[in-house]
Amino acid sequence: MTNTAGALIAVVSIVLVEFVSGLIGLLGASFVVHPFASYGAGGSLIGGFVSGVFAAPFPFYAGAFLALAFLAPIDRRSPLPTVLLRAVLAGAAGTIALALVGVFTGTFGAVRSGGAQILIDVVTRPLQSGVPFTLMLIATSTAAWLWLGRPRGGRRALGAPGTPGTVRPADAVPPATVQSGASGVQGQPGGQGHPGPSGQPPHGQPGQSGQSGAGQPGAQWPPVPPSAPPQAPSNPWGPPATR
Repeated sequence: MTNTAGALIAVVSIVLVEFVSGLIGLLGASFVVHPFASYGAGGSLIGGFVSGVFAAPFPFYAGAFLALAFLAPIDRRSPLPTVLLRAVLAGAAGTIALALVGVFTGTFGAVRSGGAQILIDVVTRPLQSGVPFTLMLIATSTAAWLWLGRPRGGRRALGAPGTPGTVRPADAVPPATVQSGASGVQGQPGGQGHPGPSGQPPHGQPGQSGQSGAGQPGAQWPPVPPSAPPQAPSNPWGPPATR
């Protein structure tokens, strides 16, 4: 749907430009010749307007639309040089479509006007119409690319991957390698003693420290009294203190 929308915007814009240009020429010629009056070989201003705006360049419209919709689409994620190159390819496809139609029209015209009519319908007229249409197609394809939403390289969102100052979250949290001391507490009889937060041996409850160290099964380490810090001797010149 996006490719079709881009092709429609590009081709319909060319049709609108040709329509406005032809309408201005029709209004200017209508001051001299009546729009519905026949002149020359039986044509009229209205007939020339319809033929010059819609009928004659229709193969170019169709070829350029098919090329932009299926072969070289106007992708909004593509850079601008790629879009311009695809517009040129679509213009070449439309010119080739004009040349293919000119093979049939030139063949029938050669019966009355000679073989030169084939060269005119196959080469000169397709190039005469295809070159300006291709230039307009480049402009309209750029407008379609802007309308669909060109890629914007602004600042990344806060916390997006690759943004400086962000850390990618871990995919998985590793399991704990140190088990809690709940398993050791459950093996103590009567629930005596709890391990300290700094890995010190558990202390028994008041009044039960002697019983816990009396060879009960599952008893933990006995309480260790804190060591007194060394004191300086009162007389530094005397003999060493006895231990």
